[in-house]
Amino acid sequence: MKKIIVSALILLLLVSCAAQSPDTGRQETRYDSLFSVVFINVGKADSILLSLKDKVYLIDTGSEESVPALYRALAVMGVKKIDGLFLTHTHSDHIGGTEALAQKVPVDRVYSAEISTNNKNGKNKIVQLARKLGLPHTQLVVGDEVAAGDGIAFKVIAPIVYNDDDDNDNSLVLMIELNGKRFLFTGDLQFAGELTVLESGADIRAHVLKVGHHGNPDATSPAFASAVSPEYAVISTDTREAKKSANPLVIANLNPATVLATQNYVCGVRMDIDADGTIHVIDLRPAQSAADMEIIGIDTDKQTITIQNNGDKTDMSGFFIFSQRGSEVFVFPEGSVIDAGQIVTVACTGGTGDYIWDEKNVWNVKNPDAGILYDSFGNELSRRQT
Repeated sequence: MKKIIVSALILLLLVSCAAQSPDTGRQETRYDSLFSVVFINVGKADSILLSLKDKVYLIDTGSEESVPALYRALAVMGVKKIDGLFLTHTHSDHIGGTEALAQKVPVDRVYSAEISTNNKNGKNKIVQLARKLGLPHTQLVVGDEVAAGDGIAFKVIAPIVYNDDDDNDNSLVLMIELNGKRFLFTGDLQFAGELTVLESGADIRAHVLKVGHHGNPDATSPAFASAVSPEYAVISTDTREAKKSANPLVIANLNPATVLATQNYVCGVRMDIDADGTIHVIDLRPAQSAADMEIIGIDTDKQTITIQNNGDKTDMSGFFIFSQRGSEVFVFPEGSVIDAGQIVTVACTGGTGDYIWDEKNVWNVKNPDAGILYDSFGNELSRRQT
């Protein structure tokens, strides 16, 4: 019985693929739908947000460096809580933003694969991370289902066998059906992992495929692509940083699917699924900010950052500061109202300021660093080098 738990050429290729469908334009329209899937633009990392009626799920959290992009998507989608967080495997570009996520919104439960690589001390990064954050954690095996209400469930397709060579091939692979449209999320599954899925006989046909391993040429074999036969294939990448990703060979294997890359969308690729099963592809964008805030100083000795409001009285609730070198995040609490012309200081633990950052040392003393101030929708307001 199943457990019910709860490069320029590349860019041109991607754009030409996207142009195959009238729904892949830069649309501002929001469709009346109870189901939305957002493949978040977190650079060369991975994060996918699913809004399912009154529940919200996240598959991976990107990297530490991509936290501002994750926060931006959460804000634009109005996310106040994560009902379930799936972490596909232990690599930092998939779980690096987890601690910052838990700082931003409550997370009810973490899910991961029981088959997963442990470190040299026999400890699993995801198990340790969930324990550190005090989050309930459930490990999944093939055949498990995570119920999402109203008969909807995430079905676990893989991993099937343990791969000691690369945790990518231990990725948690999930399938979900929304208004008759099947979505297959493959993490960083590569050829070896794909083969085990194919040999298992699992039905992996899907309308939408989250392409494995960022569209690198070590994943998405012709046989696997054929077995899925997607209408849409989404690659999470930034080809400026990951040169091998969104590889032309992979795109060719996916033909005739419409191939979309997250790097070509502001916040990410949003797919709304109508009651009749129509998929609308939207360029998710943040609202423009009216705030006029400036970082006027970073003191590495005192470990403080000082901000001045050059505009009107502003509610800074949910605004956040990002330390570029260390990837630490400070989120202004609810009720953080700053008067016109007011100057506020955020100090690290043990220092003196209007707000206290719960970190001992955020600003790097020996090497150049930068502080970046964002509004609650992830719009960059100010940046200052140390």
